[in-house]
Amino acid sequence: MRPSTLRDKLLEFHASHEEINSEYNNDNLMRCVTNYLHKKYDNKKVQKLIDDMYNRYDLTQESIDIRRRNQLSDYIDSIILSRIRDSYKSSKLLDIDSLDELKFKALIKQLILHFGYEILFSPADYKNIDIIVHRKDVKIAILSVKSDLNSLVGIKTIRQLRYIANHYHCEQALLFTNTYFCPEAFDEAVEIGVTLFDRDKLIPIVKDLIDGRRQEEKQYLLNEIEEQKNTIYLEGEIKFPKTKVQVVFIKYYIDEDTDYLIFEGKLINTGKRPASNVRVEIKLFNRNNDCIYSSNFPVEKEKLESKEETTFKCSFDEIPQHDWENLCRYQLKLDYKNTYKE
Repeated sequence: MRPSTLRDKLLEFHASHEEINSEYNNDNLMRCVTNYLHKKYDNKKVQKLIDDMYNRYDLTQESIDIRRRNQLSDYIDSIILSRIRDSYKSSKLLDIDSLDELKFKALIKQLILHFGYEILFSPADYKNIDIIVHRKDVKIAILSVKSDLNSLVGIKTIRQLRYIANHYHCEQALLFTNTYFCPEAFDEAVEIGVTLFDRDKLIPIVKDLIDGRRQEEKQYLLNEIEEQKNTIYLEGEIKFPKTKVQVVFIKYYIDEDTDYLIFEGKLINTGKRPASNVRVEIKLFNRNNDCIYSSNFPVEKEKLESKEETTFKCSFDEIPQHDWENLCRYQLKLDYKNTYKE
């Protein structure tokens, strides 16, 4: 998975070295950054970008912290694997309520791996998202919430997960909890593309994990993914020239009836004043980083009031099927005017 920012790429470069305190090879670093950037820059420009990042962040210390966190994660994983083996030998269900937050997250990671998903990336900030996985070219964000049994997981957590999933360009998001969700959460989750696993759904698949069974895979985890006959994977980038109107979520798929590439999403005005003439521009790029298809269109509402949401939908009907494999990424950009209430 391509890191979402240059800072993430530099952290990945440092954390991958066996001896972080040793002097790194600057030529290797330059090559790493050059390969990461979409555009071609000369060496002076690349070095300037690197120097700027090192002036702004303590990347060496951050990479050390990441390595220590990874070591802790490996240790907790070993504890959970031991608990799973003990549960299997004793024929007793693992008590998920006895796990602390880190061990609960480790259990969910083992569950995801058990059902055939592969880990792409573990974000440095574990507060908003745990891991990013993929299956059948679909990228999925995973978040586990360990709560008191008397509490309910609300809409705010679901929206935060969808927002962070968009940041990492994930098509889907899964939210697990040992408790339950508030009634309004289910409608919100369906609308923005988050799959919920409450206590009643989680316990049976934990039992499947302990018993080594996978027959419930399609019912619990895959759903729509297995049913699509045509799939496409695009790396995504969302640009915000202004910050007031934000993308709540975006998804894309190939319509099975028309073979059109469809983009759907939702926007929200987070500002205090209305926004008008909101337009969405979507560009599609090939593997040479050339924009070969684009669409610029207005949203349904002429004026978006403060805290108001609206949806958008765009169809690319001119792309021949043999050209799908040449597409590698999309770029979404918003444009609008700030207005005052009348």
